[in-house]
Amino acid sequence: MKGKKESIKYHTEVINGVLHMECRRCGQMTPCSSDASSVLCSECVRELYEKDFPYEAKIGYKPTGRPRGWAFMKEFVDKDGNVYHRGKEQPKLKGKLKPTVIKRKPAKPKLTKSQKAQLRANLLTELHVLKKKLNKAKLKKDIRKISSQIKKIQKQVK
Repeated sequence: MKGKKESIKYHTEVINGVLHMECRRCGQMTPCSSDASSVLCSECVRELYEKDFPYEAKIGYKPTGRPRGWAFMKEFVDKDGNVYHRGKEQPKLKGKLKPTVIKRKPAKPKLTKSQKAQLRANLLTELHVLKKKLNKAKLKKDIRKISSQIKKIQKQVK
């Protein structure tokens, strides 16, 4: 008959009321539970993990030199003459078309707080005038026209 497997006893200590056991690789004292038979410290675990799965830092966005949304354009030609139709390269057309020129939209000036308040006040006065007109209107075509204008202004006010 086979005898019981001999278990290795590791050195244990109670430090500040917490049980610590010796790491089985490096011998560093590591906190553990009372029923633990052996312990690996965090540094040894990190070393073991890095051997099997070396860490490679992922670099974020790498610019391609193409503008945003180029893959959604019907036709896009880059600086090298490569032609793309909705993001798919068309090698037969390479070098036959001129590069696509991207026109930027002019930046809208930001409104200050007082300008926003003034704009809102103007919209509310216009809304008040239209509501008075709506009460006086009798024909359906006039009522529809005024009510659609009111809806547009209410969207702008919000």
